[in-house]
Amino acid sequence: MNFERMTKRLITTLTILGLFGFTTSGTEKWLELKDDQKIDDYYRKDNQIFCGDVVCKVKPMQGVDIATFKVRPGSKYAKDKTNVYYPLQVVCVDYTDCGVCYCTKFVVAYADSKTFDYLDKDYAIDDNSVFFRGEEIKTADPMTFKVIKGGEYFYFAVDSKAVYRHNQIFKEADPATFYYDSLNSANNEWTYIIGDKNGKWKFTPPGQIERFKN
Repeated sequence: MNFERMTKRLITTLTILGLFGFTTSGTEKWLELKDDQKIDDYYRKDNQIFCGDVVCKVKPMQGVDIATFKVRPGSKYAKDKTNVYYPLQVVCVDYTDCGVCYCTKFVVAYADSKTFDYLDKDYAIDDNSVFFRGEEIKTADPMTFKVIKGGEYFYFAVDSKAVYRHNQIFKEADPATFYYDSLNSANNEWTYIIGDKNGKWKFTPPGQIERFKN
C-alpha cells in the first residue's frame, strides 16, 4: 500500500472513530455470537447460525465459519474470515401452525471481510468498495468516503467525486462543500435542509429533493 493510500485510509479510520465532525456507529466492536444468543438478525443455536426467525424448521445459514463469525450490533452486518453478511432478502411465510421470517440471500458480494467495517446510517466500507445496506455502491471511493450527520431519516454521504443519497448520486450537489444545515429552523422530523456553495435544498424522506429559499 503506497503512502497516499495509507494516508487516505487513516482519514477514513478517523472518520469511523467520529473525528472530523462525521458520524460514528455508536459501537466500535464486532461481537462473537455465543450459543443461544441473538444479535440483530442473527441467532446462534447448537453451533449453527440462523438469519431471521428460528421456528418452523427454518434452515441455518450455509457456508458460515462458526469459529470466526461476528456481528456488528445495530448495523445488521456480520462477517467471518471469508464473507460479509447482511439480510439482503427476507421472506415471510404464514403457515397454519406458525409464521416465520428468514433470510434467503445474505452474502454481501465483493466485500472483503478482512478489511470490512461499518460506518453509520447503513453505510460500510472495505479497502476497495463502499456498501449501502449490503449492496456495493460501484462509483464510490472508500478512501475518501464520509457519512454526513443528520436525523433519523437522513441518509447522505460524500466522497471526493460525488454526493450520495442512500446509494444514489445526487448530481446537483458539490461534494467539496455539501453540508447538512442542522441549525435551520425549517428542519423537522420529515424535513432536512441541505446545501452546498451554490444554494440549498429541502429534503423530504425518502427521496424528494427540491430547491429551498429562506
